[in-house]
Amino acid sequence: MTATAVVDRVHLGDHVCWAHDDKRDALDAVTRFTATGLRLGHKVICFTDTFTPRTLRAHLEDAGVPTETAVAVGQLRIVPAVESYVGLLSGGRLATESMIETLVGEIDRAHREGYPGLRLAGDMGWTVRTGTTQHDLSRYEAQVNRVFLDRRVAGMCLYDRRLFPPERLHAVAAAHPGTVGPHTDRAWTPLLRAYRMADPPGLRLEGQVDRSNQEAFAAVLAAVTGPAAQSRPAVLDVSGLSFADVRTATALVRADRAAAAGVRLVGCRPGLSRLLGLVRESEPAVRPE
Repeated sequence: MTATAVVDRVHLGDHVCWAHDDKRDALDAVTRFTATGLRLGHKVICFTDTFTPRTLRAHLEDAGVPTETAVAVGQLRIVPAVESYVGLLSGGRLATESMIETLVGEIDRAHREGYPGLRLAGDMGWTVRTGTTQHDLSRYEAQVNRVFLDRRVAGMCLYDRRLFPPERLHAVAAAHPGTVGPHTDRAWTPLLRAYRMADPPGLRLEGQVDRSNQEAFAAVLAAVTGPAAQSRPAVLDVSGLSFADVRTATALVRADRAAAAGVRLVGCRPGLSRLLGLVRESEPAVRPE
């Protein structure tokens, strides 16, 4: 399946890892991601690294995307990634919370400006040159998932396999709900989608959770069950969850134990109920409905 077709499956609320091994594939993906966003009326910010802002803008023009007006009115911004993030680094260490605050600021600004959504494309190659550790990068990618829960932003993080060894790429991919590339199957959608619910407060989960996105799942679960959670039980609507492994069940049970008011599962399928039953032998119970 071509990059142009796959990219159109990334929607507001999605945070995906785009793994590639060819600069042209990355350029095509960002071009499509940007073009689709502009067509939908979204604001788009592209953080470049492997190719320059000028190269991306020229590629957009060659693809028939007029950029002059979008740039002039602020709907499109293309900037070198390292220039944007250098102030948030200290000896190669990522200031995760400051980076997330910066992104939240961009999301809020786009909302105030009247855009229905914000699209962020980031080439993460700069983290190799700045000496960012695998731990810091994975932690950032996992924690940033919480800003996607309100479906106001879509994010595509580009990782070049030639720069990131397999073990490091696997680690950062697991911090994304979904991983994709230029030769993905036609039926692809992000493996997991997570949406915040306001009433009752909680989370709706759709798709699958396994080793490939476990860190992303843990981060969004913590966002609704952690210390900042409300005094009433966090509700997790898992009716759209088609697969969950033992680690997922264990995380749910432990979240129930740790949350002040517990966790309440809604729409628990028989398979997940049985799995939770096995976990209950050594962990406190989650209360499914």
